[in-house]
Amino acid sequence: MNGFFRSNQATRFKEDVWSIVSDFGENDVFVLSNSGTVSETLQLDRFRAKMNQGGFVSNQETLVPTMIGTILDNLNYRNGHCAVLISDMKYSPENQKDVSVLLTQYQSDIRNQIGNYPGISVCMIMATSEYLSAGNQVISEESPYYYVIFGRDDNVAFMRNCIATLLEDNGDYRESIEMGFDYKSPAYSFGIPDNCLQLMEEPTFIGFDTDFSDTCTVEVKIDLTDYRWIITDENILRECISVKSCYGSKASLGDIKIKVTNHNNREFERKAEATVELKIYDMIATESDVIEWTLSHPDQLVSSDFTQLISCPLESDLSGSFSVDRFIGGVFNAIQNKWDTTPNRILISKIN
Repeated sequence: MNGFFRSNQATRFKEDVWSIVSDFGENDVFVLSNSGTVSETLQLDRFRAKMNQGGFVSNQETLVPTMIGTILDNLNYRNGHCAVLISDMKYSPENQKDVSVLLTQYQSDIRNQIGNYPGISVCMIMATSEYLSAGNQVISEESPYYYVIFGRDDNVAFMRNCIATLLEDNGDYRESIEMGFDYKSPAYSFGIPDNCLQLMEEPTFIGFDTDFSDTCTVEVKIDLTDYRWIITDENILRECISVKSCYGSKASLGDIKIKVTNHNNREFERKAEATVELKIYDMIATESDVIEWTLSHPDQLVSSDFTQLISCPLESDLSGSFSVDRFIGGVFNAIQNKWDTTPNRILISKIN
């Protein structure tokens, strides 16, 4: 982490960290020692001064499992509190004689640590910044580091949206992944259908006129606001939605339009909605049919670039993140994502 902190040198890291930390009010900042315990509690102005002046530079080991234990032991997450760890997340037990053995056990250590806290959720956001040498020369233009959020899933989703928005506004957001979320069933409403009419507010559509056209179209508006940002990629969302008929008609996906804003109501408020066309056709053998659609989640899907960065084999490689793949694997071993797989049903009828 030292290259992000060089004394009186500007980096995107310092810009982004101050933007994020100061956005959440007058909360104190807890500085963790390399051994993982709390070494200092700083008010915001004191934290900024010390960060800007290079006061956090250190050459000691970094014991991530102990850091996680310190954070979670002091986090009242069941009552809505969240904690955010800002770190390069490189596990570095360099003063331990059995370091090579410890690294092989690191994923299990993380699994065991996270597993001690039922109901915890974790989101890991990657950002990048310049990394400076001790002589203040830029030795990496895009060195990765992380904002790791701990709390209940709904609170973590709110924090993720705020932090990722601030990073994206500055051009430094790269990717995120989350564990321990219950996405439940998606909230949705209906748009204006084609070649049928919605019966009041019900998921029922009548008057499908097969003489006019062999196809009717139902628009489903799905709220994606609190889901992983990656699901707002149209190609990925299309892979996550399945649609079928129950009684012999044919059904398929039509157009998908996605609207995203991270500044809804001119605030740091994310709003993401997908308008998905469900097309029903060839309703020949029956006067009505039931259409089922489901939404799965790309909970472990990440880009190839992200996979390469988190699997960096050398701690000294500033363009990658040594051991982070093991951290993520350990968290996934401890807590899984889940969602309601019960199909959403729509009745389609030729009868008015």
